[in-house]
Amino acid sequence: MKTTKIHILISCLFIFSVLSCNQKKEQKIKTMSITQTETKLDLLDLQTKNKLGKDTVVAIINDPVYHKAKKYKAVSASILIKNEIDLTKIDPKNTKIVFECKDGYKPEMPLELFLNAKPYLAFQDLDAPKGTKWEAIIKDGNEMNAAPFYIVYTSVSEKDTRYKWPYNLVKIHLEPLNKSTLELYPLKNRKLETGYTLFKNQCLTCHSINGIGGTMGPELNYPRSVTEYWKENELVDYIVNPASFRNKVKMPTLGITKQQSQEIVDYLKYMSENKKKI
Repeated sequence: MKTTKIHILISCLFIFSVLSCNQKKEQKIKTMSITQTETKLDLLDLQTKNKLGKDTVVAIINDPVYHKAKKYKAVSASILIKNEIDLTKIDPKNTKIVFECKDGYKPEMPLELFLNAKPYLAFQDLDAPKGTKWEAIIKDGNEMNAAPFYIVYTSVSEKDTRYKWPYNLVKIHLEPLNKSTLELYPLKNRKLETGYTLFKNQCLTCHSINGIGGTMGPELNYPRSVTEYWKENELVDYIVNPASFRNKVKMPTLGITKQQSQEIVDYLKYMSENKKKI
């Protein structure tokens, strides 16, 4: 009897410790405060005002967009940001840079990582055909143009996915690093954290949930969730291989497994019960 009581006590203590850890994690996410100020740079406006900075020629050994060596006229993106924004009032470690492109694409990365990479803001393609400023980009049978601006790096591997190479760039935003986490994290069901992480890394640059994210693709949660008008099994298959559903589809193949796609769909189903009016 005494042994049974001890076992029960130990079990209770273990359960209490697990719940306590989860509560602390939830409290931490809930109470994370957005302390960083939000700032926006309109690159076309700065160009019109002749405020981009001193231009130079940069050579990229293997450009990930054109898949070959390229040369551009560019300005230092880090110097441009430091000239236009007082970084003494911002904590780079808790700030992210969001790139706003003409087509609604919105990739992001930590500001500190970006500044340390010595990035360049390219505004002219020196390999472009005569009479043009940019060589055409051919992607999945679609022809695109990199204008007006394109972020490039001379000392970063094109295979390192931490670094973003956005073209069609028009604006740069500095935002709190935890901004999207506060709004999109599945607080009520931690089993969906994997799906949330996959969505954040693979989908948020093009799609939005409750107005948070890119606008290149459709909003996925408001007023109706994509899970409310797609058959679940077909949505899972579409995320894995969009081209098997639509000809010349703009959505790329993400290289994820069917199980990972299911994790994303499960997360989207959760968010369908947590809508916020845009």
